[in-house]
Amino acid sequence: MLRVSKVAEKSLAHKCGIVEGDIILSINGNKLNDLLDYMYYSKDEILLIEYMRNSKIQKIGLINRKLKPLGIEFEYENVKRCTNKCIFCFIDQLPKGMRDTLYIKDDDTVLSVLSGNYITLTNLTTEDFERIVKFHLSPLKISVHTTDPQLRKFILKNPKASLILNQLEYLSSHNIEFDVQIVLMKNINDKDNLDRTISSLANFYPNLRSIAVVPVGLTKYRKGLFELEPFSKEDAKEVLLQLSKWQKEFERRFGTKLVFASDEFYIKAEEKIPDYRFYEEFRQIENGVGLLALFKKQFLNSLKKLKPNVKLKKHITLVTSVAAYKFMKELIEAFNQKYPNIKVDVVAVINNFFGENVTVAGLLTGQDVVSQLKCRELGYYILVPACALNHENKFLDDIHIDDVAKELKKLVYPVQNHGRKLLYYLLKGGEKY
Repeated sequence: MLRVSKVAEKSLAHKCGIVEGDIILSINGNKLNDLLDYMYYSKDEILLIEYMRNSKIQKIGLINRKLKPLGIEFEYENVKRCTNKCIFCFIDQLPKGMRDTLYIKDDDTVLSVLSGNYITLTNLTTEDFERIVKFHLSPLKISVHTTDPQLRKFILKNPKASLILNQLEYLSSHNIEFDVQIVLMKNINDKDNLDRTISSLANFYPNLRSIAVVPVGLTKYRKGLFELEPFSKEDAKEVLLQLSKWQKEFERRFGTKLVFASDEFYIKAEEKIPDYRFYEEFRQIENGVGLLALFKKQFLNSLKKLKPNVKLKKHITLVTSVAAYKFMKELIEAFNQKYPNIKVDVVAVINNFFGENVTVAGLLTGQDVVSQLKCRELGYYILVPACALNHENKFLDDIHIDDVAKELKKLVYPVQNHGRKLLYYLLKGGEKY
C-alpha cells in the first residue's frame, strides 16, 4: 500500500489534487505494490492514476510532457529486513535503551536505489532479481565483504550468502551497474582473501563501478559477540599498500583505480589524505571514501575567494571527531592566515558512549559533547558535525541539539559535510541571517 506522506507545492500531483493521506492504487491500470512499481509506471507521459481517499476510489488523468517527477512522497512501510547475522553487525553492538528505529536492520533494494543503502542480496527471490532487471534499478550499492562462498556464508551467517558471484553475474549480464563495499576484518577477510575478492570482482567491470574497503567498526558493547580485533597503524599501512598495487594494475587495465580505501584507513595509518582528483567520480563518498579530500578542496577554494580581514574578531569552538582532528586543525591554520583574529578551538570529542575505538564524527553523541565541553571556555558559539544528527536534530543518544545548547549556554550550529558550509559558519555564525 502506497500512502502519500507529502505532496510538493506547485508539482503536477499538487495541481491535480493529490493530497497527503491518499492511497495510490494503480497507474495506467498497473497495480502498485511498492515504490518500485510507482517509480517504473510513473515515467509515462500520459498517466491515469487510481487512488483512494476516505474509502472512496477516485481516478485522475494528467499529461507529463516534460517527464518531471510528480512530486509525491510516500510512507515507506514495507522495508525489507535483514536476514543475516553478520559477525561484525554494528546494530548488534548498540547498547540497550536507545530509540527503536536504531535497531532496525534493513536490507532493502528500494532504499539502495533511493538512499544509497547497502544491500547483501541474500533476501532476494528470483522474482526480485527479475524486477531489478525489468525496472533497471541501477546502480545498486552492494555489501560483498568477500567472494569466497564459504567465508561469506560464515561472515553473514546465512547459507544464501554463498551465491554472491552468481548474483553479481546475473546483474552484470543484464547491464545492472553496482558499487560494492568490503567491510574489512583483521585475520578474517583481509590479506590474501582481500586479493582474491578484488581479483574476482574486477571481472564484472565496467558494470562494477567501484570497490570501497572500509575498516570494521567496533564498539565497547561486544560482550557475547564474535571476537574481532581493530586495525593498528601498521595494519592500516599494509592495507593501503595492498590496495595501491591493485589501483596501479586497474589504471593500466581499465583506466580507473576502481578500488579505494576509506578515509579511516589513511587516518589510522597516519598517512596523508590523497588529493581530491585521486578519487575520480567519488562513487562512494557516503561511505567515507574521499570525503575529507573533497571537503578540503571545497574549503580552500572558497577561502581563496575571500579577502583577508584582521578586524573581524571572535572566539569559536569547533567540535570534531578524534579521527578528523588533525585534518580540521590544518584547515583552521589555513583559515587563520586570512583571519588571524578569529580564534577557533578545534576540540576532538572522545567517544566514551560507544568506546574509544569509534573515532568517526557521525557517531558522536550529545552527552559526550556536553561532558567534554562544559568545563571549557567556549567562545561565542559552537559548531558540531551535522552528520552526527538525524532529521530531528537529535544525536544518537536522543539528545537534541537545543538541549546541548542549553547545557553549555551557547548557540550550537550543525555544519554539513561541505567545506564551504564550515567556512560560512566560521564567519557568519552567531549573527542574524
